[in-house]
Amino acid sequence: MRFVTGAVLALCLALPAHAQSDREARLAVARDYVEASMADMDIQEFIRQLWQPMVQQMANTRQALSPAQVDEIETLFSEELTGPLTEVMRRQDEVLADLLTLEELVALRDFYTSEHGGAVMRKMPQLAQAQQPMITAVLQDAMPRMMPRIEAITTRAPGGD
Repeated sequence: MRFVTGAVLALCLALPAHAQSDREARLAVARDYVEASMADMDIQEFIRQLWQPMVQQMANTRQALSPAQVDEIETLFSEELTGPLTEVMRRQDEVLADLLTLEELVALRDFYTSEHGGAVMRKMPQLAQAQQPMITAVLQDAMPRMMPRIEAITTRAPGGD
């Protein structure tokens, strides 16, 4: 009986250590991926994708901005967001280590660091930029139909039908 109790105790003590070493392994691979992706990332292009739709929307509503105003907006977004967004991107290793298995992380890292995988991933911001006007158009089309329903949902008493 002592043997069984000892074996169970040893197993219980070993599991947290195994879980910790497994997370550490996942975190190490996640860090490899993050470092590789950050080396290729153009943070200014990413930030540009945040403010350009706003400027385009202003132009579409007849509030065209001068080139100097657009430059000021770009500078403002860059100054305010470069540091914080870079930090967010660098901290994604923890999230990845918690969400993905070691095998998934290895596959992600290996895909990204491969010739074709890296090329595909570097083109993803361009894909997002190309799709942004289509997504905006869908939202502009749908919102007039959705707003009355959203208002009805949010103005009725909780739990009321």
